[in-house]
Amino acid sequence: MQNLTTLTIKDDSGFLGIVNADTYKSFVSEDWELSQLFNHFIDEINNDHLILWATSSENVWTVNFVSKPSEIKSFREFYKTIEVTSGKIFLTNYEDLTMAAQYSDEKIPTKDNADLCIDLDNGRYEFQIRQLFDPEDNNYEPKGQVNFEIVVQAATNEHSQHIDKVFWWTQ
Repeated sequence: MQNLTTLTIKDDSGFLGIVNADTYKSFVSEDWELSQLFNHFIDEINNDHLILWATSSENVWTVNFVSKPSEIKSFREFYKTIEVTSGKIFLTNYEDLTMAAQYSDEKIPTKDNADLCIDLDNGRYEFQIRQLFDPEDNNYEPKGQVNFEIVVQAATNEHSQHIDKVFWWTQ
């Protein structure tokens, strides 16, 4: 297994994402409502600018970007494509996305998370997001473990998956 990089990110709201900062349209409104914000996220996901998923809890997560999946059995997983246009993509969280959605002068990546990126050649990629723990396991201790594994592969087809809600979000 080729390890591309391992990143750690703080998640205070239960959502993580991967974003093309070059193409992602971040600003929504100074007084957005939750439904408006999530409709915006869905549009950006369907435009291959963002991948967003619910983590089921707040924590500090370790995310391993790899070229092939490990032998670790995932609790759940999904696939989604994203377009890379500036040679990198960023790991982000809900807090950064909402700040950028509310203030037109805020951009992704934020200053605090600008180093949470992986370098990729420009092109279209398929990301397999693998959650490596059961979110209902109250005894799970995430510290010191890889919590999410993200398998990055060049996309083999031109068709993008259309979604109607944020991955793993149950509301």
